[in-house]
Amino acid sequence: MPLTRRPHISTLLTVLLLCLALAALSACTAKKVTPVRPVPPLSGEAQLSYDYLVYQDQIQRLQRHSSEGKQSDLTLEEVTEIAARAEESLNRLLIAAPTPQLYLEKAGLFWNDPSGTAKSRSALKEGLAKFPDNQILTIYLANSYILDGRVGAAIGVMDDYLAQHADDVQARERLGQMLMDAGKDAEALDVLKAIPADKRSPDAYYAIGRTQGNLGMRKSAIINLKKAVSMDASFTEAMVELAYEYELTKDYVSAEKMYTRILAQGDPFPEARLRLINLNLKLNNPSHAMQVALDGPQSKSFILDAALMFINDKFYAQGSTVLDMLTADGEIPAEYHFYKAVIANEGENDPGKALEILTKVKEEDRLYPHALRFKAQLYNLQGKEADALAIARMGKEKFPDGTIFYVLESGLLQAKGDNAGAEQVLLDGLARLKENPELTYELAMLYEELGRRPEGLALMEVVLRAHPDHTNALNYVGYTLAEEGRELERALVLVQKASLLDPENGFILDSVAWVYFRLKQYDLAWENIGFAVDTIEDDPTVWEHYGDIASAMGKIKSARKGYNNSLKYKTRNRDAVKKKLKNL
Repeated sequence: MPLTRRPHISTLLTVLLLCLALAALSACTAKKVTPVRPVPPLSGEAQLSYDYLVYQDQIQRLQRHSSEGKQSDLTLEEVTEIAARAEESLNRLLIAAPTPQLYLEKAGLFWNDPSGTAKSRSALKEGLAKFPDNQILTIYLANSYILDGRVGAAIGVMDDYLAQHADDVQARERLGQMLMDAGKDAEALDVLKAIPADKRSPDAYYAIGRTQGNLGMRKSAIINLKKAVSMDASFTEAMVELAYEYELTKDYVSAEKMYTRILAQGDPFPEARLRLINLNLKLNNPSHAMQVALDGPQSKSFILDAALMFINDKFYAQGSTVLDMLTADGEIPAEYHFYKAVIANEGENDPGKALEILTKVKEEDRLYPHALRFKAQLYNLQGKEADALAIARMGKEKFPDGTIFYVLESGLLQAKGDNAGAEQVLLDGLARLKENPELTYELAMLYEELGRRPEGLALMEVVLRAHPDHTNALNYVGYTLAEEGRELERALVLVQKASLLDPENGFILDSVAWVYFRLKQYDLAWENIGFAVDTIEDDPTVWEHYGDIASAMGKIKSARKGYNNSLKYKTRNRDAVKKKLKNL
């Protein structure tokens, strides 16, 4: 809780402090040394001055301790004692001359307390009891609830305040932001739009634009985000959001211009540079994308993210060049070898070379388990099923508490047609790793493949109860309910939550579209299936859904495109899709 303002000191107190300073100076410059005499009790104003000076001194010591970190020579006991002296002095100040700022200072003393924000909240409530109409105390009280995850309580505080101060634009804006951060976009938009247009700040337009974007109101979002940027040309967050909305509306040229403008401000957001790379790849301009990457930060995380973009878009040579940035300081991390192996396999179609590169990932490295899994997959691609299974089982022995080798072995057995063995491996994993959500999900998907959907659905319901934010479980249950045409309202809630957690996952977007289709809300179904096929271009089921939704809306040309693509990408429902195509 950074509190930069200092408590207001009355003019009398300021004069008194000056007098004290002058008296000290006179004492220093006096030629005679007078005998030490007993110090008389301080007057009320002098005591107030003294307490304030003590408080400031203790706060500065705490701040210095915090900034020095491990270099600080203060013990925990000393820090506790300093904080206690600061609180004691501040409490005397609050008794003698309370101000809202002093209560904020007291709340700030406990803001990072290990026990949570309860002490800060107590100080803020104490301040509001004396200053019930104070906006800053109210906002900080609401923030204390936000930090504890009590969004409803925070919103209640702001609602109560606004009931008495309906014209407080800043507080209304803050409430809108709280609602937006809590995922209550429709409510946030209502609150924010209640701010008169002539009183809206760039922050207000930004929040309005973001909520509209979250609600799928792309054109309105762009209008309001452009207003935020026009009012504050350095508002980077608004520019990032605006560029992203341009992307979602497929206005890639405008998006690229906006990201370029962001980078011209000093590259405060590496994410903006990554998005600019991605845009240039979409525009089939890999050379410019590579230059943007090469001009970027030299951090390992950025280089790996950028290289992966090139690899995912099958620009392997450019991805390899970007990866070479990792060798600039002479130390070659394991990720370099891992990604080079991916390029050798996928880009050069040379699994033998990929296997050779993977031997450079050492056993002590964090990536070693993933390198083992990759080796097994490569052996399996070469038809060396026994070698692949041997590696999977070796990995399981070396890392018995890791899920990846149970999943790997099960998948290899399933590919051989040994479904009973595949099931047993997952059951063995779950016997060791009780209720593990990933293993449970894999087992549910196996049951789905085997036509044992009720068992799979029951497993996923168990995962959701234990892990309510498990994206795959949310998607699985929501989609399955839609497939079965039941509990559609719940299905919509589940897939929408999954989409919020993983907004660019095309399979989840397909699920959202499919639930809307089952609800006969075709416009929303069409919008979401459009996003899905933009993200996943080669999935036959997604294209079949595209055709079904288009057909229901009378979009015959689009329906034909969907069904043809489903056939092109080798749908399992070939006869059914052909029949749909024939009936158009």
